[in-house]
Amino acid sequence: MSLRPSSANWFELLVMRDDLAVAMKVLASSRRVELQSHGEGRAPMLMPECRELLEEFDELERLYRHHWPPPAPHERDDRAEPYNMLQRALDCLRRWATDARDVVERLERLTERCNDQELLLEMLCDAESLPDLAQFSRAGPMLDSALFLLGSGDWPDSTPGTVITQRVAIPTNRFLMAVGLPDEISELEHQLHAQKSRRLVLPKDLPPKAADAEKAMRDRLFETRRQIEGTEQVLRNLHDRYDVDDALAEALFLRWYVNSVPEISATENFAWISGWTSVEDEDELQEMLAEAGVKGLLQLTQAPAGYEAPLLLKNPRWMRPFEIFTEMLGIPAAGEADPTRVVAIATPLMFGYMFGDVGHGAVLLIAGFMLRQRYPVLRLLIYGGAMSIVFGFAFGSVFALESIIEPFWVHPIEEPVLMLLVPMAGGAVLLLIGMCLDALQSYWQRKGRYWWQTGAGLMLCYVTLLGSIREPRLLWLSLIGAIWFVAGHALVSPGRRLRAAGTAAAEFVESALQLIVNTVSFVRIGAFALAHAGLSMAVVGLSDAADSIVLTVIVLVLGNVLIIALEGLVVSIQTARLVLFEFFIRFLHAEGRPFRPLTPLTTTPPPKHRRQQ
Repeated sequence: MSLRPSSANWFELLVMRDDLAVAMKVLASSRRVELQSHGEGRAPMLMPECRELLEEFDELERLYRHHWPPPAPHERDDRAEPYNMLQRALDCLRRWATDARDVVERLERLTERCNDQELLLEMLCDAESLPDLAQFSRAGPMLDSALFLLGSGDWPDSTPGTVITQRVAIPTNRFLMAVGLPDEISELEHQLHAQKSRRLVLPKDLPPKAADAEKAMRDRLFETRRQIEGTEQVLRNLHDRYDVDDALAEALFLRWYVNSVPEISATENFAWISGWTSVEDEDELQEMLAEAGVKGLLQLTQAPAGYEAPLLLKNPRWMRPFEIFTEMLGIPAAGEADPTRVVAIATPLMFGYMFGDVGHGAVLLIAGFMLRQRYPVLRLLIYGGAMSIVFGFAFGSVFALESIIEPFWVHPIEEPVLMLLVPMAGGAVLLLIGMCLDALQSYWQRKGRYWWQTGAGLMLCYVTLLGSIREPRLLWLSLIGAIWFVAGHALVSPGRRLRAAGTAAAEFVESALQLIVNTVSFVRIGAFALAHAGLSMAVVGLSDAADSIVLTVIVLVLGNVLIIALEGLVVSIQTARLVLFEFFIRFLHAEGRPFRPLTPLTTTPPPKHRRQQ
């Protein structure tokens, strides 16, 4: 099992031209193919024609998407040129739009009326005092009246001319009633429009009493909703008559096809698809195509000259969630190491050490297991929670209580120095692994001799500095490592050795100090472990001070929830920081080209009309 990322394989697929769209759908659904055009005879003539039709579809979608049904789950199972498929779908949508235009306009008017009536009914139900709405709505002939639903911002500071206003505030909305000259009301409407307010239509025949007006508005709202339901049924009948859901499925698929697929090499009868794939055996893709009824010839072959292959991280299944740390920086280049295997061991250890508690770890493990499908990144909680359980037994802590089990190692608060030194030693080991990976990369990149002349001196210095904590005489070897580093840079720089030596000396000081700082930085693991233990003690202390068993349980439950939520987040951030900024900087440049697979079309139903407030 190699530490290096793998190159994607080049594939070429020959299919009947009528099967091209279906073949693309199959390749996208596999999520294991990245398309890249190659060869002569490409067929861009499909694209301009389709794009012209797609512009028309985009315009129809802009006008009517809120009134369309969800697309059919599957496209029609016949074969056709992409242009012909899109033309067929647009014919259906054009005919539907012709017959549905008046229905849609009526539905939008009814919906707007329903929105206004719902808001007016809320105002009538919740407002403490209102004027005679019948007289208000019939103000005239010299005056005009208006009712505004206020948006964001404060109440208007001033009103034009002689406009008289009354403010109406209810728990859900704010309204402004205004009476004045028509020109002044228009000016006020323009002023409030800038604050995202809008004018409501107030019926002119409402009864004067509030209770009667409320009943009349309920009746109006009921009738409006009945009309909306009838109009929507007419629209659904038009959907069925013109197979709008099937037409939408085809149009959306063809839009995805045109926007996702590069130019294709094609003849009158055949199409040639090429690109990169993560599969190792061509039979896997061939079987998927055959299941969809696509007859084609597929082969994995040598990539054409001048094409850079995308790189893949290939790790055991249980390690794949940890690839997210590497992908935060990018993809390792062909001559770089994939650190996932090291990270998959180091990060759970660091997380568990900082969050050592049997109960807390069990909660995180269960949460990660239950949410792993919806949020794949939370799979990391499974491993972090499991290691928290292990360290929980080591520290003797269960839901912040240290009286349930005996620690098989140590209580953190009782040995604070040990708690700090252990992670620092572990961090030194992790940094040494990073330096070893840097040496391995130099060998892969045919720079092994250069590393031995330069980087080896730095590693010798670091190892002996660590060893000098127990044996001070090793400091002499540290000095030798420094001289090795500086002299090596001078040797590999003929003609300017003195200048190279001076630069190397400054670089050595910087690198050595950085290594020391990085090593000491791992002390924070122990510090957070002590903080976790201290917070647990505080929760237990508060629960012990409670006057009743019920209050004790409440304090313990709330305290543990706080610890899991707060410390879980903080510990996760610190773990990621140590990996990215202490470990990866030793060797990882992440300059590889990532594999960007073709993804299938995903459709979501258009949002329903919502009441504007």
